[in-house]
Amino acid sequence: MNSEAALPETTKAVRIFEHGGPECLLYNDFPLAPVGPCDVLVAVHSASVSGWDLRYRGGEVVGLNLPGRRGLPMPQQLGREASGTVVAVGSEVASFQPGQRVVAVVHPENPYSPETYRGLGNLSTGIDVPGHAGLGCYAQYLLRDQHLWIPVPEHVDMEQAALTLWPYATAHRVIRDRLRVQLGETVLVGGASGGMGEATIRLAKLAGARVAVTTRFPAKAEALRDMGAEEVIVTEDLDAAVDRLREWSGGGVDHAVDYSGSALVLRLAIDSLRLGGRICPAAGAQRGTEPMPLTMHDFTRLEMSMIGVRGARHQDTVTVLDLLARGLIGIRVAARFPLSEAAAAHALLENATELVGRVALYPDR
Repeated sequence: MNSEAALPETTKAVRIFEHGGPECLLYNDFPLAPVGPCDVLVAVHSASVSGWDLRYRGGEVVGLNLPGRRGLPMPQQLGREASGTVVAVGSEVASFQPGQRVVAVVHPENPYSPETYRGLGNLSTGIDVPGHAGLGCYAQYLLRDQHLWIPVPEHVDMEQAALTLWPYATAHRVIRDRLRVQLGETVLVGGASGGMGEATIRLAKLAGARVAVTTRFPAKAEALRDMGAEEVIVTEDLDAAVDRLREWSGGGVDHAVDYSGSALVLRLAIDSLRLGGRICPAAGAQRGTEPMPLTMHDFTRLEMSMIGVRGARHQDTVTVLDLLARGLIGIRVAARFPLSEAAAAHALLENATELVGRVALYPDR
C-alpha cells in the first residue's frame, strides 16, 4: 500500500436503518474496512441526492428485484454519485495513486456476464451497484475496488464530475441508442427539471433536435429555457398542452421521454406523438397507483414504439466524461448541503415546487 500516513479507520456517513421520512437519515461515525489489495480509498469531494435516494429511503423500492442482482439491503448508505481524491491504494492497484482525482463508476458492469457479451452491460448480472445493493456515496471516505473509479481530467470541475455521469450517461443511451434521435427531429421531455431532464435536453440539442418540455409549475419555465428547451408547456390544461405541442412540432413530436412517472404526463406524451413516433417511459417508477393510460389501439393507430431503458453502459459513461472534459455539457446545481444536513437536502428535493437542477452534498471535514 503506497501511503505512509495513518489511514482513517472510521468515516462520517449517512445511513438509513428503517424506511420513512428524512428524519430516518442517521449521520454518524461508521467503521471503514482495511484497504484490500485491489481497493482504492477516496476522500469524497462531493456527492449527489437523487430521486432514487428518496424512493429507497421512503420504502418505495422494497421488494424490487432485478434479474441476477441481489435484493436491496437495509441498513443502507445511500448515494450513487461522488467525486474525490485518492487517499491510499492496495498493493495490486497500478492504475491509481494517492492524490489523484477520481469519480465513482455509477454504471458498473460485470465483464463476464452474458448480457455484457451481448453489448448490454447495463443489464449485466452478478454485480452490486453502489447505492443500490452496495454501500453508496453519502460518506466522508469511500473504499471500493479499483474498477469502481475513473480518473478525472485535471481541468474538469470536481462537482460537475460527480453530478453529470449518472444522468448524462443514461440520457446518452436514451437519445443515441434507444430512441435514435436524428438531426432536425423533435423531442418532448416530461419531468425535465431534474438531472435526467437537463441531460436529455442538452444531448438532444447536441444531436441537432428541437426540444420541448412539460412542467406543472410556471416558475420553472425560465430555468428550463436556459437549459435549452425551445418550448416550455405548463400542463394546467392538458388538452391545450397537446394542441400546442402538435402545433409546435408540425403535427406531432418524433420522440417523447418521460421522467415524471405520471400517468397524466404519459398520456399527454402519447397524444402528442406523430405517426410512427417513439416514446420512452424512463422514470424508473410510477407516481401514483392509477393504471397506465395506454391501449392496444394507441399502438395500432399510431404505429408507435414504446422503448424501455435501464441505466447506461460503461461506454456511455466514457463518452459523457469526454463531453464534459471538452466543455460541451454541464449540470445545473440547485442547492448544496453539508453531509450532516442530508435530511434537509432530502426534504428540499421532495417538497420544493420551484427547484430546477440537482442537489449536492459536501462531506463535513
